[in-house]
Amino acid sequence: MSGKPSTPATVLDLINVVISENPAEGAVIKLAIEGSIDVDLLFDPLTLAKLQSALAKMDQWHADVLPAQ
Repeated sequence: MSGKPSTPATVLDLINVVISENPAEGAVIKLAIEGSIDVDLLFDPLTLAKLQSALAKMDQWHADVLPAQ
């Protein structure tokens, strides 16, 4: 963790995901949260790769732990 303060926000919906075809660019993930604004998460390529890796690890963990249905 970064040690900086954070603000929890309940995500209500995933509005949009845009991942650039240019590897030098990253991605934008738009989320609907509680309240009157939406949130745009701007990912540089390295941070996007870290997110993709974390999601892949969680997918593998779920596959290993949860039985196939």
